[in-house]
Amino acid sequence: MNLRNLLLPLGLLASAAHADPVTIESCGVSHTFENPPSRAITLNQQATEVMLALGLQDAMVGTAYMDDAIPEQWKAAYDTVPVLAEKYPAAEVVLAKEPDFLFAGFGSAFSEDNLGEATKWHDLGVGTYLVDASCKEKHPKDVPLTVEPIFHDIETVGKLFAVEDRAKDLVGTLKARLDAVTAAPAGEGQSAFIYDSGTDTPFSIGCCGGPALLSQLTGLKSISSDVPGTWVDLSWERVVAADPDVILLIEADWSTAADKRAYMEADPVLSELRAVKEGRFVTVPFSETLLGMRFADGVENLNDQLAGLK
Repeated sequence: MNLRNLLLPLGLLASAAHADPVTIESCGVSHTFENPPSRAITLNQQATEVMLALGLQDAMVGTAYMDDAIPEQWKAAYDTVPVLAEKYPAAEVVLAKEPDFLFAGFGSAFSEDNLGEATKWHDLGVGTYLVDASCKEKHPKDVPLTVEPIFHDIETVGKLFAVEDRAKDLVGTLKARLDAVTAAPAGEGQSAFIYDSGTDTPFSIGCCGGPALLSQLTGLKSISSDVPGTWVDLSWERVVAADPDVILLIEADWSTAADKRAYMEADPVLSELRAVKEGRFVTVPFSETLLGMRFADGVENLNDQLAGLK
């Protein structure tokens, strides 16, 4: 498919002059915007929620690929934006919306299997931005993350859309919320098994990535913190040997917390773990483990649950 030929009839290759162009660098590529985007499309929930939190829904002409429900505080704004696809939309669907900006939460959005490389869109005059934490070149999967990528995204998008004051206020609020938890982490000194999915082998977390940072900020010590990577396959033997103080269940459409808990409680070996026998389960939605607008929600949510455990 020749995207340039498809864009020509839509007139997307022309750009209006602007006195103060803004250049945005994202994961090794950059694009200069002559004006704040007015026809943005978000791909993945993290990107969508950054836009909504900054009050930029009127600049959006489409969104796609939600992991779960949009929080009530942004629901009315979200409902004004067309949903283009359940997962990633086809390039032709995106082109039909005449976008000037594509904002993605995962690098897979710009793979050849989906929308194609970001530079291809840049050549057509369509800017792109990838959530900072998802850039593997900048944040290798075996290097622990910090919360800074969240603030970087908000500040970058705020600058791009000329809403720097909103971005500054939002960053300040999120930092204060996270600082309040790290000042009194309820999980301090406790070990935890983070359970995403799987029964034959448990899919869990490694040393790094958003879920590992979430656990760390609340004081928990993951039983797999020494394993490289973000998401990893463990063995049930490792879980049994660790006999963790807490079991953190990831709530997801593909594997609910209730199903995982029921599996562990029914298993003759796993049911003997201290945390299972004592009901020391906590639950965090998948989207609250990602370094986005809801990460602070996840940290607070987890900390409150840990404080409530006996």
